[in-house]
Amino acid sequence: MKHPRLWDQQDTKIRFDILSAIMIDFDAIPGTSHLVEFDQVKLNELEVEPKEKDVVLIPTPTTDPNDPLNWSLRRKWLNMFCMVVYVFGIGVPCSCLFSVLPQIVEVRHISLGALNTSTGYMFLFYGIGTYFCMPLASQFGKRPVYLFSLFSVSLVTLWEAYAKTQGSFTGSKIVQGFLGSPIETLCEVSISDMFFEHERGTWMSVYALALFGSNYAAPIVAGFIADGQGWQWVIYWSSIWTAVAFLFLFFFMEESNYTRPLDIDSDESQIEVISSNAKEANVTHIQPRDSIRSMGVEVLKGNIQIDSSIPLKSKKERFALWTYGDKKWFIYYLTGPFLMLQFPVVIYSGFLYGASLFWYSVMNGTLTTVFGGAPYNFSSAMCGLVYVSLLIFAAIFNFYAGWTADWLKIKLATRRGGKSNAEDRLWLLGLYMFIGPAALFLFGIGAYYQIHWFAVVIGAGITGGSVLLGCTSACNYTIDTYREMGSEAMIVVILIRNCMNFGMGYAITPWVNDLGYKYCFLSAGFICFGCISTFLIMEIWGPTWREKTKGRYWKIIQDRKAAGISR
Repeated sequence: MKHPRLWDQQDTKIRFDILSAIMIDFDAIPGTSHLVEFDQVKLNELEVEPKEKDVVLIPTPTTDPNDPLNWSLRRKWLNMFCMVVYVFGIGVPCSCLFSVLPQIVEVRHISLGALNTSTGYMFLFYGIGTYFCMPLASQFGKRPVYLFSLFSVSLVTLWEAYAKTQGSFTGSKIVQGFLGSPIETLCEVSISDMFFEHERGTWMSVYALALFGSNYAAPIVAGFIADGQGWQWVIYWSSIWTAVAFLFLFFFMEESNYTRPLDIDSDESQIEVISSNAKEANVTHIQPRDSIRSMGVEVLKGNIQIDSSIPLKSKKERFALWTYGDKKWFIYYLTGPFLMLQFPVVIYSGFLYGASLFWYSVMNGTLTTVFGGAPYNFSSAMCGLVYVSLLIFAAIFNFYAGWTADWLKIKLATRRGGKSNAEDRLWLLGLYMFIGPAALFLFGIGAYYQIHWFAVVIGAGITGGSVLLGCTSACNYTIDTYREMGSEAMIVVILIRNCMNFGMGYAITPWVNDLGYKYCFLSAGFICFGCISTFLIMEIWGPTWREKTKGRYWKIIQDRKAAGISR
């Protein structure tokens, strides 16, 4: 028999045409899955160790040892650590100036409002940049995009040290945001490359902790550097750090792009029926069970098998500077984000992420003025130390947003007889709905009444740390629902989020100046409560909206698979 991997180009095209019709179950609801298996007969058939239940692996892993889902824990953890290094490599230079803004105002004579606006532009171009970096990562590999991002940001960061006008400073932040944009979406997709759905919450929270931790840690160190060496050295050291991160990833980060094989092996005796009720392709086809493992056959946590006959990639292949995808696929990667605009889950996730990040932007825009002015009169170093509170609470909420979210997802699926919904992790926002506004009240109203600095620091810490809950919930909700289009969906999420925060960059200074701390943060608290409480709408209507739009989504996937795109 001719092995399917050795078929010629014409056979492969026919094979993809057939599979594009038979692989898609148009009755399946995106985001609704069978996550926990209770059937003892099936558990015995799959040779799972004796137990009452087991977790179903989503997505289904292949038997290929080169599949990132099948990597050893050591390889996964090393790649995850590289991702954390990347996040710090981009996050530090993009946030290191938050605690030294008063010095820049004094030396460069650029208003605080203009500096906050420049930060808003950086966030805007974070979003715009994702539209370009994600297709490039899909076409040429994630590794070269990560490396180029670090190398270029290391150089362009130096521009800030010599920017003497508002226009020049804003220009530096725009370019920095565009080149650093992979930090916003590529990391989430890399996590989905390596980890299963029931693990993803934990690792997404690690990413979120690194993302916000880098933003909180940089001002701490920057304050001491500014006091000892001057504010320009804050920029020099952050550029050096980014260059070190580039070298680390160059030697240790592997490529995680993987094209899942669509193999057909007609010699197997066991069969499985694959059916589709789509109007465009009403097909029922009989396929060998083993040959369609990558097409959705259930694989349990205790029953992963690897084909030892498949050779491992060489070190040269794993650390190649770039890889090539089919050129004709590139247009699909470019148009994908526009197609994902039609789905309520994607739009809501962008709104949730943006509404959560609002308060991070508000706090960053006011923290140095609150603690640097009367009655606290903190130095730059002491203003930087306030961010220690943010780091502590970020670590606390990281556990809640990660391990607890995964536990909750499996627990709710168990109660439903194994059925899991993408909205399950959103229940974590119930806590954020109340502590977010309370923290804003403590920080802003406390500053207005000049209460003890420690209470205001606690308010700032909870405000900054709780942002992780909105970040991880939005990312998990999107990727859990539209896993096959995760890259394209996250582009839309980040664009919405960053457009919202671009507007907030303009609004922070006049909002505080016109209303004062008391009424500014009083209104902020109620807005926060209203925005976060919208998760209840998704808990009620989200499954219905996913069901009503399932046909449109699977039609997109069908078209992509017909073109040969299987990842």
